[in-house]
Parts: sequence; structure tokens; C-alpha cells
Amino acid sequence: MTEKVLQEPYSLDAEEAVIACCLKSSDSSVYDSVSQIINPEDFFIEKNRILFSIVQELNKNNYPVDEITVLERVKSKGYEEQVDGYNGIQSVVDRVDGIISHKYYANIVRDKAIARGVIRMSRNAIESIVGGSEALYTATAMEKELSDISDRVNSEESFSDAGLLLEEKLTAMSENRYEFTALSTGIGHLDEKLDEGGIGKGEVFVISAPTSCGKSQLALNIVLRSAVQDKIPIGIFSFEMPAEQLMKRMIQTASAVNLRRIRDNVATSEEKERVFNALKKVREAPIVVEHFVRNIDELRSKARSMKRKNQIEALVIDYLQLIPYDVRMSKNDGIALVSHRIKQLAMELNIPVILLAQVNREGAKRDSGLSMHDLKDSGDIENDADVILLMWARGGDLQNCRVYDGETNYLELNYKIAKNREGERDLMGKFKFINHIGRFQ
Repeated sequence: MTEKVLQEPYSLDAEEAVIACCLKSSDSSVYDSVSQIINPEDFFIEKNRILFSIVQELNKNNYPVDEITVLERVKSKGYEEQVDGYNGIQSVVDRVDGIISHKYYANIVRDKAIARGVIRMSRNAIESIVGGSEALYTATAMEKELSDISDRVNSEESFSDAGLLLEEKLTAMSENRYEFTALSTGIGHLDEKLDEGGIGKGEVFVISAPTSCGKSQLALNIVLRSAVQDKIPIGIFSFEMPAEQLMKRMIQTASAVNLRRIRDNVATSEEKERVFNALKKVREAPIVVEHFVRNIDELRSKARSMKRKNQIEALVIDYLQLIPYDVRMSKNDGIALVSHRIKQLAMELNIPVILLAQVNREGAKRDSGLSMHDLKDSGDIENDADVILLMWARGGDLQNCRVYDGETNYLELNYKIAKNREGERDLMGKFKFINHIGRFQ
């Protein structure tokens, strides 16, 4: 049986019609419209690819666009033979009578280009596997390419539709019937400072603190509230702690029992009961954990898989500076790229992303405490984040913030909402961190 060769799809009629509409338009409005849908690489026929690239060049330089100006640019670039000179250009112009359907033609060109891209991607994947490449690597690369194609098709958002949704939302709020969908942190005084009382969909919520101040534990407190209490599916990328350690921490917090008491065989019967009840609840919670990625694209691929298979409604990444990036990039540029991709991921999946980040501990020693400038190798996280929460011990010394209130020992940590895209910034507060059980209040 001979192998069937797939014919790459294209539409000569649509390609020529788009160019004709651009040349017939009295201004740049047609080009401005179609250029948001297609680019020269989307044209299959070389002649049309050349002509549209020249139309693009003339428009970008604010030159008039018609048969004459296009022909002159064709001659200056030495493309007269490829486009068949003036007769070739005129035959394209004669393709349509009017320009009203220009977007329709452009969408056809785009759809055919996407179809060719999928075919080429599939061929490359087959050749890669047959050539001995690792299957997981090839699958990850394919998922990224498919995601890029999907982004191209679905990235346009109607401003009018967004206005209608906002009108419905504000009306519901004014009538006291709006149901807030933000992810609660479980800490009332913190939620009050955030828009809609929590972390919104599509937002990147950065938690940054010096070592031992509990940034990972604060994230796990949020996971406990969401996944255990509210049964909200959560994904976690943990690059420092294995799943068992994560579970131990959550059980301690949920049961309010330090597991060392179990280990040392000094726990009371009531404490043991609380621990095993917490263990059952945490084990049954809709939490999925990943520990290893080779780069940010693999992280995004695995997050998409979590969304598809487990319907996650929030994601925790612990932490930013541990995500591998291209070694040819500087550390700052690499982390900036990772930061951008994480923001894109939050918007793509339309879920809150809780991103942990390192901070320069020297900043905590200032009287004013930490600021966004103390984020370590922060790249562009200051721009990409929607909310940045900084927390630290007074004077940078944990010993200075130990408190005993007559019932329990805890750490009193300062926090600041250094950035808040949808609300007030530089709001200050204090956390009560009962560190022996990992609970924030």
C-alpha cells in the first residue's frame, strides 16, 4: 500500500481577493482590518506572499497603496518576474468588484494557513519520533505549537461583550445578588484588601518573603481552605518539597497538631484522632502535584493538562526562581520570560495563579520593611503580577517577632500589598503565624 501524500490546503481565490481589497481601498482601513487576522507568511502562493508583504510595507510607511505604487516597489525589489509584472498585479485587482467582504477572505486565508501548520507539525512529530527523539519531548513541543495555534484563533476578545458582562456584574452588585468568584485566602483581613475579596480569575498573586517566613506555608493555607474545605480543584508545582512533605504540612495545619508529637509518641488520643481525620480529608482533596519541569513551556503544558484532566480552578507555583530557563539568557531576562509566560498562562486558563518568589532578605532590615525592588532577580514580575504580597519579620530577625499571648507561641509578621492592580496598594497588616502547626491568621 502506497502512503497517501496530504495536499497542503490553500485558497487561491481568497488570497488574491484579500490583496485586491487592499489595493481597491481608498485608505488603509482594509489593510488595518485584515492585518489583525493574517500576515504574509499565511499566503501559500509565492506571488501573493510577495504582493501582500509589499502592501504591508507601503502601509507601515504611510505610502499610498495601488497598482502603480505596488508595481514600483516590486520592480525595486527585483520581484517583477515572480509576480508577472503589471499584468499579474492587475489580474489580482480584477478578482473582486468590492471590498466589503475583506475580513471573510482574510479568515479563509488564515484558516488554510492554520490547517497547513497542523499538517506540518504532525509530519515533523512523526519524523522526530522515527528519528529517535524522546516521545515526551516531542509531545510537549506539539502541545506548545497547538496552543500557539489556538491562541491565534481565540485571542480576539470583543470589547463590547466585555462591556455587557461588566454591566451585568455591576447590576448584580447594586442589587445585592452578585456571587463573588474570587479565590479566598481564608484570612479575612487580607481578603478585605483584595478586589472582590480574594484572588481573581486570570490574576497572578505573588507571595514573596525571606527564608523561613512561611511563604510556602501561606500558599498551603490557601490550598487547604480551597481544596479541603471548599472542594476546589488545585494544581501545585512544588520544586522544593515532595508530595509527602506537602501533605505533612497540610495535615499539621488542618489538625492543629505538630506531627512530631506523633513521631515522638507523646500525642494524646484526641490529637491522634484529629491527625487521622485531617489525613483522610487532605488525601481525598482534589489536589494534583507536579515536581519537575525542564522549562516554562513544559510547565504550561502540564498546567493545561491539569486543567483538562482535573479541572483545576487555581494553580500554585513554588517558586519562580526555580523554573529553568534558556541558559543562553541572562538570569534577569530568563526570569522575565518565565514571568511573562506565567501571566499568559493565568489568562489562558482563566484561573488564579499563586506564584511564590524569593526576596532580598536585606530589605527586611529597613525600618520601612520590604519593597517591590527587593524581589530577587525579579525580571518583569513587577509588571506581570496583579498583586504582590510582601511579608517579613520586623528588623529582618525572626527572634524579634516571637510572641506568646498566654495561649500559644506565634510569629507576628508584617505584610504589605506592594502592588494591587485592581485596588489600593501599600496597604499594611500583620499576620499571626503559628509556625509549629503552619497556620496563618
